[in-house]
Amino acid sequence: MFSKEVLDALARETGFIRRVRKISALDFVESLVFNGEKHGRLSLLDISCDYMEDTGIAISREAIHKHFTPEAVEFFKALFTRQLSCQLVREAGELPGNGFFSGIHIKDSTKYSLPIALEEDYPGYNSFNKASSLMNLQYEFDLLTMSCRSLEMTRATRNDQQDSKETVGQLQAGSLNIRDLGYITLPYLLSVVEAEAYYLNRLHKVGLYLPGQEGGFSPLDWKGLDRKMKKTGMDSYETEAYMGSKEKLKTRLVLIPVPKQVAAERIRKAGQSGNRTKGYKLSDEYRIKAHYNLFITNVPQDVLSTKQVIEAYKLRWQVELIFKTWKSNLDIDSIRAMKKERMECQLLAKLIWILLNTSILSVANQLLESNRCHKRCSYPKFFKMARMFTSRMRAKISCHRDLANWFITSLVPIIPKLTVEKRLKQKPHHQILYDLFYA
Repeated sequence: MFSKEVLDALARETGFIRRVRKISALDFVESLVFNGEKHGRLSLLDISCDYMEDTGIAISREAIHKHFTPEAVEFFKALFTRQLSCQLVREAGELPGNGFFSGIHIKDSTKYSLPIALEEDYPGYNSFNKASSLMNLQYEFDLLTMSCRSLEMTRATRNDQQDSKETVGQLQAGSLNIRDLGYITLPYLLSVVEAEAYYLNRLHKVGLYLPGQEGGFSPLDWKGLDRKMKKTGMDSYETEAYMGSKEKLKTRLVLIPVPKQVAAERIRKAGQSGNRTKGYKLSDEYRIKAHYNLFITNVPQDVLSTKQVIEAYKLRWQVELIFKTWKSNLDIDSIRAMKKERMECQLLAKLIWILLNTSILSVANQLLESNRCHKRCSYPKFFKMARMFTSRMRAKISCHRDLANWFITSLVPIIPKLTVEKRLKQKPHHQILYDLFYA
């Protein structure tokens, strides 16, 4: 992927390079992808000095600035797409686990502010008559292999439901798809079933129905269900229900009670939000639902029991940990005012660097699994280490030699020190994975 020949060919295909230049495609990629400076703080002077140190050729900041063109953006997008395709090809091999699921796909999005000068291309919500610029990153990965399935920069005004609608063609047969409430609509859930895949989500606003005595359907009796839960003191409850007022989707509904203070806080926040709308009043049904965490899934019960459904949904929080790492350790949300094309190139370069190191993380986890220690690398720990090794990785990739030897001698010995630490009364995600999909 990082050979001079491959990058030159890709640069010509995208129109980034049309003639011989001082800065080659390889030099441009290396200066942005493997630069030790965080991408949001990377200046033209930093790139100029990096290029001088690497090649011995002086080039002005103005010349570098002119390289950030729409064609340069297309070049980095093409490189990113090819690298992502390589990950998906590797993912198509034999997967760990019990063999029932072809993957555990977790998807979510994160938003962050951009300089106001980029508002036209990346508009914000402009709430309270205040102009803003926001970018949205849509990220999906396979938790079994820790490989990236999709990573896309979009406008913040393109919401999760729209993304869910436009990407249903990417659903993989046999996969377990865990997503946040923002993605969940009845058409999405029907698409998952049609793709012969599985969903596990919190319950969204679509109504729930039970089969009637005369062949029809009647709304779920939340008051009766609440009385039953309180009378029996059950810590969980499952029933079969149907979703949708017109087109019905059969699903498993799982309920677990939440502490009273949690329910009270949910009701308080909902009431405050509703005060903005004249005449708004919380329904009795909402007040009942606030006392429970509600999950829906089409995974057979002999694969995931009621309690295992609740445990499996906890895996979704790994994507929040990833976003936190990107922002805290990699400063991916720290972008100062600059040319739009330059911002996109530098961000795409950082995403390429993340993909590259995610591949290495996947190998590290495979090594841990091969030793049957049932552990996994901590995502924050690994990427903190990855930043330290960036310059050495760049040197090995540039000369195309000793990369495997460097991995074995430098990285393998420290992998056991990067594993997730146990927390009191909290099961780590790799233990949940092992208990549900390996044991």
